[in-house]
Amino acid sequence: MMKKLLFLLFFLSCGGVSLAQTSIITVDGNALTVEIADTAESQEKGLMFRKYLPANSGMLFVLKQPRQICMWMKNTFIPLSVAFINAQGDIVNIEHMKPLTENIHCSNSAVAYALEVNLGWFDKKKIRAGSYVGNLPR
Repeated sequence: MMKKLLFLLFFLSCGGVSLAQTSIITVDGNALTVEIADTAESQEKGLMFRKYLPANSGMLFVLKQPRQICMWMKNTFIPLSVAFINAQGDIVNIEHMKPLTENIHCSNSAVAYALEVNLGWFDKKKIRAGSYVGNLPR
């Protein structure tokens, strides 16, 4: 509970969305605290303008309907990796994204979620396409 409160305070102090909704998910058994982006506004802003993302945390984009999606890093200062996740919780593909670029990074198929974390987090945890993400919000 304390970690969740500290995470919320961090995002508020960084100019994040006020009263950001967070959740704890698992990625192949690794716990990860995520800020939920489930509105058009929160998804459009994503992690833009933030200078820091705590270890073992990220942003989970929850789509209203599964579809192929693409991400970019305009106005995003943190190097990130993104996992595209299908409705069953399986990672379809992972892309690595450089800060402040407009390169497009897309899912290989229809997905229900996208998970952004610090660059290299998936590699350090040996998470690949096919890995399972649990405790996803519906």
